[in-house]
Amino acid sequence: MNIIVSVSVITYNQEQYIAQTLDNIIAQKTTFPIEIVVGDDCSTDKTRTICIEYKEKYPDLIRLRLPEKNMGSMSNWIANIEACQGKYIAFCEGDDYWTDPHKLQKQVDFLDSHPDFSLCANVSDVLNNGIFEKGKLPKQTELTTTDVILQDWGIMTASIVYRKEAFEIPDWYGTIVNGDYGLQLLTSLKGKLKILPDAMSVYRRHEGGISHKLQPVNQAAWMTYLLYHFDQYTNRKFHKAITNKVKRLYKNQLSFAKDYNMRRAIVKLSFYNFLRPFAPFLIRNLRK
Repeated sequence: MNIIVSVSVITYNQEQYIAQTLDNIIAQKTTFPIEIVVGDDCSTDKTRTICIEYKEKYPDLIRLRLPEKNMGSMSNWIANIEACQGKYIAFCEGDDYWTDPHKLQKQVDFLDSHPDFSLCANVSDVLNNGIFEKGKLPKQTELTTTDVILQDWGIMTASIVYRKEAFEIPDWYGTIVNGDYGLQLLTSLKGKLKILPDAMSVYRRHEGGISHKLQPVNQAAWMTYLLYHFDQYTNRKFHKAITNKVKRLYKNQLSFAKDYNMRRAIVKLSFYNFLRPFAPFLIRNLRK
């Protein structure tokens, strides 16, 4: 049986969410075969037990990756992608969930009929610490590489389906933390990105999430680190757009730091922003 879509689910200590995540993937109605590849990164709660129970209940649908030692988020993310067998790969991390049983069908139908696109996403709602926020369709729904660089908003991970063949993993990819954004940049080199108007997924923002833990200086450092490597990888083809992105990155993070009166962050960001015209990627050395 040729798998058409592999759904990559990485999880760690998400016992209160993982069942909902899996239930909504299992509920997908498609005309093609799918698989669910679950990578539990040595959870210390009941997450792994729940995943094993689902595997026993759906042995032909679910494949488990159960490493014996904690790999870390990016290593687990990459290993799970590499384990996927489908023509297309979708994401739904263990604390996110889907809301439309036809999500995969709609996205695969689009990609099948539009070979010049490498990735298809959708509008995603947000559950922000228990408060539901309705997602909005951006004005621009077809994105080139330059568009992906310049956007100040993000495509939510749980909304993504991409062509497996469109994503080549460079050596530096495993050293970043913004794996989803890095994937969007890299797949955009092989085709345009499409955002469908249907709200079909929910991104859960909570205190246990990785993005919640990154402070303004660290956010700026890690994003600049990614953009530096992408700039080198593409032989500076998009250098102007990338440096404009870095400029806005400083502006946005400084604004955030000022809103929350983060004095040390303001001082550091202001200093590196002063040096930015001469050394735009210098702050990458402050990542932690």
